[in-house]
Amino acid sequence: MTLGLDLDFGRLPALERRWLWPGTAKQDSETGAERAPAEGGSRGEEPGLSGREVRIAAALAEAAMPPGRFLDGGGAATASRLAAWLSSIPPHLAQGLRAALWAMELAPLPTRLRPLSALPLEERMEVLRGFEQSRALALRSLLRAVLTPLRFLHFDRPEMFQHVGCRYELPTVRDEAPRWLAQVTNGREIEEDMELECEVLVIGTGAGGAAAAYELASRGHAVLLLEEGDYHRRSSFSGRPARAYRDMYRNHGLDMALGNVGIPVFSGRAVGGSTVINSGTCYRAPESTFASWRGGMGLPAEFSSEGLAPYYERVERMLQVTPADPLHLGAIGPIIRRGAERLGYRHGPLPRNAPGCDGQGVCCFGCPTGAKRSTDVSYVPEALKRGAQLITAARVRTIDIVAGRARGATAVLGEGRGDGRNGGRARTGAKRRPRLVVRAEAVVVAGGALMTPLLLRRSGACLTSGMLGKNLSIHPASKVMALFDDRIDQWQGIPQGYQIDHFADEGLMFEGGSLPFDVAALAVPWTGRRFTELMEQYPRLATFGFMIKDTSRGEVRLGPGGSPLLLYTMNQEDVAKMQRGIELLCEVFLAAGARRVLPLVAGCDEVNSPGDLERLRARRIKAGDLDVAAFHPLGTCRVGVDPRSSCVGPDHQAHDVAGLYVCDGSAIPSSLGVNPQMTIMAMSLRAAEIIGDRLSS
Repeated sequence: MTLGLDLDFGRLPALERRWLWPGTAKQDSETGAERAPAEGGSRGEEPGLSGREVRIAAALAEAAMPPGRFLDGGGAATASRLAAWLSSIPPHLAQGLRAALWAMELAPLPTRLRPLSALPLEERMEVLRGFEQSRALALRSLLRAVLTPLRFLHFDRPEMFQHVGCRYELPTVRDEAPRWLAQVTNGREIEEDMELECEVLVIGTGAGGAAAAYELASRGHAVLLLEEGDYHRRSSFSGRPARAYRDMYRNHGLDMALGNVGIPVFSGRAVGGSTVINSGTCYRAPESTFASWRGGMGLPAEFSSEGLAPYYERVERMLQVTPADPLHLGAIGPIIRRGAERLGYRHGPLPRNAPGCDGQGVCCFGCPTGAKRSTDVSYVPEALKRGAQLITAARVRTIDIVAGRARGATAVLGEGRGDGRNGGRARTGAKRRPRLVVRAEAVVVAGGALMTPLLLRRSGACLTSGMLGKNLSIHPASKVMALFDDRIDQWQGIPQGYQIDHFADEGLMFEGGSLPFDVAALAVPWTGRRFTELMEQYPRLATFGFMIKDTSRGEVRLGPGGSPLLLYTMNQEDVAKMQRGIELLCEVFLAAGARRVLPLVAGCDEVNSPGDLERLRARRIKAGDLDVAAFHPLGTCRVGVDPRSSCVGPDHQAHDVAGLYVCDGSAIPSSLGVNPQMTIMAMSLRAAEIIGDRLSS
């Protein structure tokens, strides 16, 4: 699809001067009233945006989020917040958003002969409505790229939450100072180069790295953990998504898989990795998945439900896995139970690693009570108590390989804040960050399925099969919203505490997914007055989600600024599975008594009757019609017997580098169909036993 314009976004300043239409520089495009200049410069300049771009963003915000009965509308203030926010994110992401702003600004020119910001408000609403309803993925993706940060910044204000009766943030708690914290070194506080020695270097503190470090330290080995992110304690967990995205998510949660549908892929960047920001859901992988590994890839009998059972049991004890407490399911659990029972579907509370959960509802932004047994409060402290050492803010550049054997790694300390990586622009004249060189007898890489392949490729490891970075699975997920007569208050209670597992054999798992007010605003693809009307009904809005066991595969490549570039095309089998999941959830909500059901599929806004449901089933939905997200990237450095089709062996050691092991989601051979953290931990405990035995022999 083309707009009929040949845009060179490297020439934005020239375009800006050329398209300064009368009335747009100093007047409001709806009323003609003179505008006050935006803060930050005499021409309305803001950090991260030019004055013209601020006005474009304001015009978009006005049309996309008009005022309602009690919610404020978007406008100049929203645009100013966007400008300030852009100064805090990696430059390549900020550039992309500026390009998207200009594409939206110039889109109406071929048909309306004026840029978007020069159109009256009603015409701007028509333009956005056209993008919103288009079956062209490119147009809807462009609209989403621009509106996502605008909406998030517009709704991320205490007064907006007060309007709908929601809590904005939690009170700050006081952190304890346990003795094992003496084993932690903040890399940001180190000012000189360092050299260290250990037996085992573990890179990454998520599900795989933390479990491996614990097991090796328990066996008496000298273990050093390196973590790229920071160690966030309970005082950091305020329940605010904006703070969590900035501090604990990789790339501010803006990583996107590109293909026939744009899919946000979320991963953590902190001590604890993605376990800090996940929902706490704990499943064992099904035997059917293990059987496919043994039959299709020749993996040994240890890769089975029986073979991994002892390791799963140890993980469940460490994480204290129990079914979600019905007292803290909130209102959505009973709704789903009612609908599933009327339809005869198997359902119930799902297993979680949060035995003391009190239903604060912010699991994905750091558990404020410490009830969720993410690795930052379980495996990492237990490894430190057993003598392991941890250095945070340590970005590993390369694995040091000598004569075909891993001998350690080289890292840079203190990157990540104010330097253009994962937040902040490069500091002019900033001094060189200290370097850390670690010598080790064995190296365990556990950076996750997105970052591990990039590190290994930089290091010249795991390249012989040609599979490094390929075989990416992501468990594509979607959701359905529904409006009820009674208050739901989905922000209260466990956000993912209930399940419908009736269709697990089909590769469909329904697992909840309630959304805070500001995040819910991002999930609704509508614009204009009906968007605001729906958000004003947030107290009566319910959300439930599902994920699929995908057969599609993608890959991870090196992207701008050292970030992962994800490529993923969803095949028709998975699209059909996604459509079936949406249809089933619509059916459940209707059976539960929903007044309006919102599948959020392009071209199908509402399903409010059996007839509407049949029309949805009769549609042939394309991948680009779906609203998809993903949370479980796996498989990019997979375990296997054959060095021609896998990167590491059944012992997790690289086929082509001795002493180099991979213990994270990248080693998982295929999509699991269930949340993977327990399987990653179980496989890592097994691998750590092998590593420990070899070091001791």
